[in-house]
Amino acid sequence: MKLKTLLIVLLVLGTLAIAATFLNRPKPHAATSSDRIGQPVLSPSLVERAARIDISEGGKTVRLRESAPGSWVVASYHDLPADFAKLSSLVASFTSAKVERLVTQNPERIARLDFSDTRIALADADGKPLLAVTLGKQADSGGRFIRFSDRESAAYLARVNAWLDATDRNWADTTLLKFASDNIARVTVTFPSADPLTVTRADRTAPFTADITPEGQQLKTSAITALLGSLNHLRFTDTTAPDAPEAVGARQHARTITLTTFDGKTHTVAIGRQPERTVVKPDAITPAPSALVTHILNPAPTAAPADLVGPLTETLPAGPVFAFIRHSDASAPINALMNQRGFHVGEHILNALPATADALFEPAPVATSSSAASSSPSDASEKTRDVE
Repeated sequence: MKLKTLLIVLLVLGTLAIAATFLNRPKPHAATSSDRIGQPVLSPSLVERAARIDISEGGKTVRLRESAPGSWVVASYHDLPADFAKLSSLVASFTSAKVERLVTQNPERIARLDFSDTRIALADADGKPLLAVTLGKQADSGGRFIRFSDRESAAYLARVNAWLDATDRNWADTTLLKFASDNIARVTVTFPSADPLTVTRADRTAPFTADITPEGQQLKTSAITALLGSLNHLRFTDTTAPDAPEAVGARQHARTITLTTFDGKTHTVAIGRQPERTVVKPDAITPAPSALVTHILNPAPTAAPADLVGPLTETLPAGPVFAFIRHSDASAPINALMNQRGFHVGEHILNALPATADALFEPAPVATSSSAASSSPSDASEKTRDVE
């Protein structure tokens, strides 16, 4: 064979060998596997498109949704406003964490990484899924195993430092009332068995003065400051239906504090609870109600009817403390919020209210005679010499 012919044959065979090697080599991982390395677990651009976020853990799921641009509500908890700071912190923990490496694509190994229902899932405004990230167990070397949706057969490692709180109430913004204390111009306080008391001031730096001050008394400034402090940044601890018996009872026994700002806006805050009460037990008697009437009219022990079952009454404990707030601006969000739910607040809020008007006053300083205080024996002797 001529050299030229041999070179041509070798060149052809070499080309075929390269082609065979290329065609028969193992297929690379899917682009979704290789492209994720070094990228954020959640890309900021994906987060910007999200209008719904589901957070799952331990068989529970919290759903957050965007009600307006930049405003989120807890859809799974009465559509109450969401704690935006908490949501931002959670999202930041996923956008700042990067996928470090592909751990495995082996289903058996993936099954040993404790992937269950600990998950965050994003969807757009139309409900179309954008991305779901499932968290597995912590890696011995640090970081956490993660998966991107159940359809992708791959597990990765990322330095995700996040706790997925699946208690929906914990995602609600608990703030009910917030104001600048130095912007309060007028405070009116009601009392259980006395006329209301109003204190006012002329400007932000002036002291408060009472509309009626008892003789020999002065307004206790620290008491007014403490009252404003107890109401500022008022937060709820739980909620019920606004027409629940305990909420209705609390409103009927509420104390009212009205705060008026220097621009004329008012917050009317009612704080109260259903008091302890004694009621007839619903199962105190069996079929014949007339037996109870007879017993009430003739309560002697020997007259007790045979069908009475145990005590006739029971004492119900005081209910939770509620806060009812109204803003003078009808369009203020707090007004709509109060129509949605009844809001429990801490018992200390009720206890901090002054029980009587006297609690807001203290004895005024006793005036003394300046001439008597300044006189001395030497002064008297000087006056004597002048007379002589």
